[in-house]
Parts: sequence; structure tokens; C-alpha cells
Amino acid sequence: MRYWSVVVFLFAGVVACAAGADPPYPRSQVLTGIEFHPDTLERKAPGSDIWACTCDAQGTVYATWGDGGGFGGTDSEGRASIGVAMITGVPPDWKGVNLWGGLAPASSQPPTLGKGTLIGVGGLLYLYVSEQDTWNQCRLWRSSDKGMSWEDRGRLFPRSHKVFAFPGLVQYGPDQTSKADGHVYGFSDNDPCRVRDNQLYLFRVRQDRIEDLDEYEYFSGTVEAPRWSHRLEDRTSVFHNPAGIGWGTTCVYHPGTRRYLLSVTTHDDVGDWGAYESTQLWGPWRTVAYGGDFPMWTYSPAEKQRPAFVHSFPAPWMSPDGKTLWCIFDRGDHFNLARCTLHVRQDEIND
Repeated sequence: MRYWSVVVFLFAGVVACAAGADPPYPRSQVLTGIEFHPDTLERKAPGSDIWACTCDAQGTVYATWGDGGGFGGTDSEGRASIGVAMITGVPPDWKGVNLWGGLAPASSQPPTLGKGTLIGVGGLLYLYVSEQDTWNQCRLWRSSDKGMSWEDRGRLFPRSHKVFAFPGLVQYGPDQTSKADGHVYGFSDNDPCRVRDNQLYLFRVRQDRIEDLDEYEYFSGTVEAPRWSHRLEDRTSVFHNPAGIGWGTTCVYHPGTRRYLLSVTTHDDVGDWGAYESTQLWGPWRTVAYGGDFPMWTYSPAEKQRPAFVHSFPAPWMSPDGKTLWCIFDRGDHFNLARCTLHVRQDEIND
């Protein structure tokens, strides 16, 4: 009993500290907050976490999960190390179906091992997989038939492969055609090569050269003077939070305000997180909401003491005015879905 009292006390202290901490960037004057609506919360797929998302040219959403049975499954029924699902419709009228892995999947191909993020581009789906129990190497998988079958295209990133082992891939809407300038972009998930330096880094690669390691470039400039290098060791950070950076960065382009919406976890064990905006992927960033600005049911540990690691805002589900979003998050190892209202000051949006 004394042990649990200490644990609860320490956990409460961490939450209080996180909620009361100052955000790492000034508050945004354009996106001034985000409100989650608890009456819209849906919870599916118990036992399955991550749920990083992308979409195809038709706006169909695809998501990848880890360590569970996916839709209709549980922590044990249909359990797969990694799976891919398709989500049709637009919330609140939607349906999730397991494609690769999970309970009763549409594909008969056995899934691989690991955890991943994915992107749809050029009629293809690409899955960046951090290898199971290694977590410091990334392999690229490709599907040309909407997730029904997958090919291993080999290992990505030079040398140790650690920096972008689980990249936060930037989503631009249907088939990545909105403002994507012909590239795929991805954030590092902190940098274990530099002993968790609480910074994010950025890569880019031409959409038609995703499978070619030599074509990957790394941001190596500054906000004032953007620059790219093919040498990983030239990379410079594009985001920094002295309080910490956890696992599960996501980013989506928000066409209503012509800004990027970045989601970054602060502490892995607590799940507290921040949402940030910028007109460029390398900043300068401004804070939309941080820590205690969010309701605890969007992040704090739940079943099995599992916090949320990933918060995704699927691009096809944004309202035309940009104010209504739907957030997918994995608190308590579930597929959690809730509607959000983004507070936008249209008079502050620059041309």
C-alpha cells in the first residue's frame, strides 16, 4: 500500500508539473486553442496502440496500429505486432476494417514485426517500420493495392538508422497533393544518437524516389536561411522542448489557415503533449495548446497505465473552414476518436 501511495504521489506531481509548465514557444495569435468534445468520444480496438494515419487520393484514411487485434480484436484476439487498417466514411459515420494483420484481416499475408507510420502517395502506400525489439532501425514496406499486400523494400537511413527509426510523416491530404511540392517530409522522434536531446529533426525526399536512400535530404539550415544536405551529420534541429520530447510526433497541413499543425508528446510516462503551428516545417513554431490546456482524457494513463503516445488529425476529416477536426489517439491502448474545435482568428492569417 505504501508503494502505491508513493507511485500515485509521484505521478500526480509529474502531472501537476507538466500541466503548469510553460510551453516551449510563444502562444499562437492565429490558432489560439483547441477544444475537445467529450460527448463525441468513441473507443474501439482495445489492446491496439499508435494509430498513425494517412490517406489516399480518394480521401480514404489508412491507419497502422501495434500489439493488438485492431478493429474487432482485443489485446489477445487477432494480436499482431503491427497491423494496417482502412477507415471509410467521415466521423461520426465511419467504419474501420483490418487489412493487414489483426482479427479477420482482408489480406491473408502475414504481417511483419515492428511499429510503423505510413503515407499514401502516387497511388501507393508506404509503411516506415521500426524493427521489433530493436527500435533503432527503419525498414520501408510498399503496397500497390491499397494495403492488401506488402513488399519489403529494405532498410532506410544511413549508419545507425536511429534518428528517423519511427518518423513523424507530414500529411497533406488526399495523395499528398496539397502544398507538398513533390516531396515527402518526416520528423525524427527525438534523436537517440544525441542522447535524447529534446529536439526534432526533419528529412525530405522526392515522392517518386522514396525507396532511394541516396535521395534523402536532411534540414541543415535555420529559420532565416533554410538549407538541405544529403549528409545526416549536417542536420540541424527544427523544434526544441527543454521539458522533453516523447515518442509519437505527427504533423498535418491545415489548408484553412495555410499552416502546419504539429503534435509532440512531452513525457512518455505521463502522455502530456503540445500542439504547435507554423507556416514552414522548420518554424518558427507557435503554441496552440500545451499540457494542462488539454483534458486529461486525451492523454493520461488509462487501462494498463498506458498514456497516449500519438495524436493524429486526419486531413480528409477537416471541415472546409478548418475549425472542425477529428483527433485519433491511443490512450489506454485503444483507438480513441473525438471531435475538436480549433479556435481560429481569421483576421490574423497573413496572405
